Amino acid sequence: MSTSIRRGGILALSIAVAASAAIALPGAAYAADAPVTSQSATVGAVSDTPFTPTVPNPATATADELAAGARSAGIAAPGSDSPGVVAGGQITRNEVLKRAQTWIDAGVPYSDYSYHTDDNGKYRQDCSGFVSMAWGLPSSSTNNYGETTWTLPNFATELSGFDELQPGDMLDNINSHVVLFKGWKDSGHTTAVILEEAHSGTNAREDSTYYTRSYLSSNGYKPYRYKNISDAPSAVFTQTTAADFNGDGQADIVARDSSGTLKMWTHNAGGYFN
Repeated sequence: MSTSIRRGGILALSIAVAASAAIALPGAAYAADAPVTSQSATVGAVSDTPFTPTVPNPATATADELAAGARSAGIAAPGSDSPGVVAGGQITRNEVLKRAQTWIDAGVPYSDYSYHTDDNGKYRQDCSGFVSMAWGLPSSSTNNYGETTWTLPNFATELSGFDELQPGDMLDNINSHVVLFKGWKDSGHTTAVILEEAHSGTNAREDSTYYTRSYLSSNGYKPYRYKNISDAPSAVFTQTTAADFNGDGQADIVARDSSGTLKMWTHNAGGYFN
């Protein structure tokens, strides 16, 4: 058992204790989706810019189609103009969900032929562009400002089943659509809560009713995890001193956690810490 105490002026010697952190989602049912309204994102310069893709189907094109389109357009190998995080680099689940939420809050409209610019970078405003943006993948004119339903799995590992899904993972039907997984609506894992750019005429949104387990299974959706995603950083404790604080003749330990709070573990006669 740990007891919070306040002590100052104690010389520190360093130890690290890893406290694993996980995203906990509420078990209660999600409220029905509220109407999505257009509004400005609370970020830097924001704009939706039309462009001409190298392929007629930029959301679902295969790698071969993209390569042929690039050759036809005389475009070099894909680069990156995505700020905020290192494009294609390490990113936490919280960062993925936060990036996705900026498009939902801004009411970014679906479009295969426009890219949205904000502090997250420049990304195509369709389903696969949305997931590319949330994961912080490389984006430029050479890849039509985001990956496709066919190429996103190249950045991910397929999971063994839907129950392995964690926030920030994706559900991908390579032939038609991809969504970002946020959680389960219920403890039985019967309905997924997802974030998506759905189709023309809609804005980026959260949905907690449509993607049932049976729908996902019967429509060819597979669960994937971005290879560079990580959980939130673990809390770190620093030992400040070892002494007998409770007067029982045994050495106790006092440590300061990452929030600055001092905690104490008392040493009992059996050689263990409480």
